[in-house]
Amino acid sequence: MLFTVDHDTLTQTTLVDEVRRLPEPTARAYGFHGGTLDFLVRTGLPSADVYDLWFGLPDAFDPGYVWAYAEQADQGWVHPDRAETVVKLGGFLTNSVAVDPRTGVVYQYTEGTKRVIPLHGDVSSLAHTTIAFLGHVDSLAEHADARRRREVEALVTRIRHVDPLPFRHEHSTWIELFDNLECGLYT
Repeated sequence: MLFTVDHDTLTQTTLVDEVRRLPEPTARAYGFHGGTLDFLVRTGLPSADVYDLWFGLPDAFDPGYVWAYAEQADQGWVHPDRAETVVKLGGFLTNSVAVDPRTGVVYQYTEGTKRVIPLHGDVSSLAHTTIAFLGHVDSLAEHADARRRREVEALVTRIRHVDPLPFRHEHSTWIELFDNLECGLYT
């Protein structure tokens, strides 16, 4: 995993409503293995309804969460890595988020353009970026504009240093969320 994140850190982060962990048999049924399986079973994924960040899967296997590349291509989706299947993990307000169970790469399904973009190198990066964003919403509320800008830029730089994907593509939802955080929209 790219980031070290534990279940307790997720549950104790300000604004996290829920942390969803998968039962191991369910995770295996989705095809997860290795570090991705371990992370989803032992650590989980955080959600924050107030910011429309909802991630996690139901406890019981649901084939509706498994998306086949061929079906997506028939619907007009352009997928850069042609993953055979992905598993929907949740999403943002207007974009879905899915993971390739073979590689662990997390993708954003950008609704407006029907483009699939790599969003995170693995699920630990998704969890870390989510709690980094949420943890800074409240802490930056009282700061002056220049200080808030510097702190958000430093936070983005730290994330990029480990995983550049959250901020690489112009349609990444994280760019908009962190830009809004930087300009004080959430204060």
